[in-house]
Amino acid sequence: MTARLAALGIASVVTRGKGWSRVEAHVPRPLSPELWQELLAALATADAFGLVDSSADGRSIWAEANDKTPAAVPAARGHGRQP
Repeated sequence: MTARLAALGIASVVTRGKGWSRVEAHVPRPLSPELWQELLAALATADAFGLVDSSADGRSIWAEANDKTPAAVPAARGHGRQP
């Protein structure tokens, strides 16, 4: 994910814990619709993600992933139909 964010010109910080990783980054203003699409596609690879938009700190994103969840299986990350 950090490589995809870097390709969009967004620098990120990674925090690792036991069994999980968290990525945080500030989102530049303005961001074109095309770059928003790319950003959302990168975030969709995480187990959970969010956007914080505040007047004090600007816009920032975060994403977390369980290190044991296979990134190649969309249903495992909650992005598909599950029984």
